[in-house]
Amino acid sequence: MRVDCQSALQATVQPGQTLSVSFTPETAAKLLGSAGEAGKGISSQRCSLIVIYAYGDFRAATTAIRSDDPAPKPIKIDRDDCVPANKVVAFFSNPFGNLNTARTAPLVIESALITPVPGAREGWLIALLLFAFMAFFAVGPGICVWLALSELMPTRIRSNGMSIALLINQAISAGIAAVFLPTVGKFGYATMFFAFAGCTIVYFVTATFFLPETKGKTLEEIEAHFEGRPKA
Repeated sequence: MRVDCQSALQATVQPGQTLSVSFTPETAAKLLGSAGEAGKGISSQRCSLIVIYAYGDFRAATTAIRSDDPAPKPIKIDRDDCVPANKVVAFFSNPFGNLNTARTAPLVIESALITPVPGAREGWLIALLLFAFMAFFAVGPGICVWLALSELMPTRIRSNGMSIALLINQAISAGIAAVFLPTVGKFGYATMFFAFAGCTIVYFVTATFFLPETKGKTLEEIEAHFEGRPKA
């Protein structure tokens, strides 16, 4: 249900390319009003704001603040919080970024995301579902992958095969971690987790119908199964 009030917040950027805004219910109502029909579904009394901004090639994000905070702190955006102080820091922030250009580039508000704050009921539901996910993962994919890697490699290439398989496994894990936040930032959590759900379906079908039962079998018997040889 979140809405992006980027254009309304961009209009408040000060001449010095800085921004300061207090996210009160009144400010939230004004920003939500600029979003049209989408903003009407969110209460200005109970919502949060996070701003993603950029100076040239370098981007940053504010912390999330809530409109119902009794002692709200204003969002303050300036160049020093986004643009690296030197080329070494700039390289690790964005190796392809132009530091000199960023030092004079205008402030661009890329997203100003206002999201309804869920209640305690939703919080408990999410916690319970996360615990359930951890439990099912521990007895399913969490162990099945390692069993498959350790048992299904032919004995003649077990050491090299395990090394390559583990490298691929860790590379995929790193890839998932790398694309998670950018995907969530652009498409939302629902898109990311529906994609994960699709991967889980593929995993379930593969583990259920294509992986053989290896309980009580020797490694040689498993190898013979995949090679189509009769048992010795």
